[in-house]
Amino acid sequence: MDSASETLLRRLARARGIEPYAAFRPEYERSARELSTQDNDPDIRQATLSQRQYARWLAGDVKEAPYPVACRILRHMFNRSAGELLAPAPPVEPTPQIVHMASAPPTITEDELLMSAHDAASHAGDAASQALSPATLDLLHNEVFTLAQKYHVKRPDDVFRAARAVREKVERHMPLTHRPDQETDLYVIGAQACALMASAAFDLGSQEAARTLTYAALGYARPIDHHPLMAWSSGNLGLLAYWGNRPAEAVGHVRAAQEIATSGSCRARLHSIAARAYAYLGDAQSVERETYSAEEADRDHRDELHDDVGGEFAFPLERAAMSAGTSWVLLGDGHHAVAASTKAITLLQGMPAYQRSTKVGAEAATDLALAHLLNQDLEAAAHALEEVFRLAPEQRVDGLILRMARVRSQLLTAPFRRARIASDLGERIEEFSLNSARMLLPPSAPRALT
Repeated sequence: MDSASETLLRRLARARGIEPYAAFRPEYERSARELSTQDNDPDIRQATLSQRQYARWLAGDVKEAPYPVACRILRHMFNRSAGELLAPAPPVEPTPQIVHMASAPPTITEDELLMSAHDAASHAGDAASQALSPATLDLLHNEVFTLAQKYHVKRPDDVFRAARAVREKVERHMPLTHRPDQETDLYVIGAQACALMASAAFDLGSQEAARTLTYAALGYARPIDHHPLMAWSSGNLGLLAYWGNRPAEAVGHVRAAQEIATSGSCRARLHSIAARAYAYLGDAQSVERETYSAEEADRDHRDELHDDVGGEFAFPLERAAMSAGTSWVLLGDGHHAVAASTKAITLLQGMPAYQRSTKVGAEAATDLALAHLLNQDLEAAAHALEEVFRLAPEQRVDGLILRMARVRSQLLTAPFRRARIASDLGERIEEFSLNSARMLLPPSAPRALT
């Protein structure tokens, strides 16, 4: 954009050194927190800005004024109205040129040379000293690694709070280093923390917060071109779109992620998410293709997120089998669903107890129950749910509750609605769902998760 058509926002952001999105967004969020404290307005504290919206603001590509909250934050940042900032910047007056009739060749003394050299060396030393200790970064890496590894045995609200604390440390440490390698490390840690917060937010019942946090993870990953984190995040957007009843959008997110996926585990996850979306659309042929591709993914190809960090970011065979069971259930194919869900449960039972994911096992068991109902086997369905009913409330995450709701609906269909066992099972499911992980938070909490 030439200077005659650039927006005032672009000019002022460039002057402050915050024109790139990765630099502007933290300043925008910091201003939101300052304004929240200044005006005693908690609703503005968690305001953030998407990369797409920021690009439109910079280009002046807006047809109506931003939301009032955004207008307030922009005024707080630049002491200008949003209308002024998004309009073309006023022309810059040219600097008068002094014309000399006769110019003498420039002269410079040795003292000036030495002074400039000492100034440069001093600044270089100051800049080099602005770095974090290796121990600080190692501690942050270890915190987020441990959270990912222990996710399956922790309460989702505990994971959320711990991951949020890590992200806040990243924000505090970012201005303390000028070393590009350390800044990259902080972006990686910030992205991983946001991704774990997104998983916990979903488990706690807030798809909106999970979606926002996934975009935050992308916001950290994109400036450093971190493909594993970008692929995981785009896949998660696909999974959230699936749960939000937007299967076509889910497929779009998965396709974008597959272009940058490098590891077998990542590819297996993306194929599994695609299979669920196609199942929602009733496309049995695509479901078969995607579930087969998930099983055949070459897991010898590894990446630093899905395999080296692993844990919540991993996508092992039992998780792939569980997801396949969900896809076949959605298609109404009880035979394939029983086989896939049983495989997931069998794989889990063959693992040491400390490695088993209660969440994956419970979701596979619930899909197995629904598969048995599709096969008209009510007693087998009731048996499959016995272990699920024993779960503590904090282990009853949202994906499980949504699956139990499907079982409840199936029990109300014509073959079962008059059966006493179906009635009893339905009552137990209702009671089970009333005391779940989403109840760990007060009613207003999902809004405050971000």
